[in-house]
Amino acid sequence: MSRDFAMHRPMVLFRAVLNFMVAGALLGILAVTLMGPKLIIWDNTAGAGDGMCMCGIAAGRGADTLITYQMRGVGGGAALGTILGLVVMIQRRKKGGTTPAAPPPAAAV
Repeated sequence: MSRDFAMHRPMVLFRAVLNFMVAGALLGILAVTLMGPKLIIWDNTAGAGDGMCMCGIAAGRGADTLITYQMRGVGGGAALGTILGLVVMIQRRKKGGTTPAAPPPAAAV
């Protein structure tokens, strides 16, 4: 293994884990964006017999709640992506990685 490659190996690991982190964050925000509005409607629906609504406050609270859910989804997805990336990279390292094979012997002419 050349010394140049050994110096860049931590950056390769970091880049791979960072890719998993970003993918996890994107999946987390996508999941929360799809499920969040249904949860907000359920949370803000008036109970039986209570028909009064302060719509401005409810709308502001709903938007604030959705943004909070999205930030939690990004954080949770990034954390899970980081953990998954580390596990995958450790598994690859334990398997031996990619070491170059010896060249075949030269053919006699």
